[in-house]
Amino acid sequence: MAKVIALTGGIGSGKTYVASIFWKLGGIPCFYSDFEAKKIMNRDNLVKNEIISLLGPKSYVNNKLNSEFLRSEIFNSLIKLKKINELVHNQVKINFKKWVELQSSKYVLKETAILFEHNYDIDVDLSVLVIAPLKIRIERIIKRDNISKNKIEKIISNQWDDKKKLHHSDYFIENLNKSNTVKKVETLIKVFSII
Repeated sequence: MAKVIALTGGIGSGKTYVASIFWKLGGIPCFYSDFEAKKIMNRDNLVKNEIISLLGPKSYVNNKLNSEFLRSEIFNSLIKLKKINELVHNQVKINFKKWVELQSSKYVLKETAILFEHNYDIDVDLSVLVIAPLKIRIERIIKRDNISKNKIEKIISNQWDDKKKLHHSDYFIENLNKSNTVKKVETLIKVFSII
């Protein structure tokens, strides 16, 4: 069974970009938890019904997840956020286990925004934290998701800050300068190849 290395970091830190470098340079496969969660919320009828009963019929428009509505609901209520996380991430966990069994590499990456916040780190062998200054992260998210600064700050306030995460992480990558990020990934590929 492949070793599992969590790739974590706050929204806009560049986890997906870092994962793409691991793939390009080392052929290391990555499981994208957030992408998987969205897929589950759109396709799993049991999960869909649970979301509707918790948040109401506005959760879906034309049978598709209403992300804007979902964000505004869960990031204004810790109880709703916790319930949605538990509901969706239990299914993500099951799908991840199945995915790992199909992989043939020595280790795999599991990209996830919330690793330490919910003790998901107990299911991984090592963790890599991707960090970037808050200002740059906010700029990236506005550009990528076209959402307001106010909404981004609400999302960020529900995630641990980097200082707190650094104490729990085994490695970190500062994702500011592309060539430095690539160098750091190259180094980690060497390190992970001997674990």
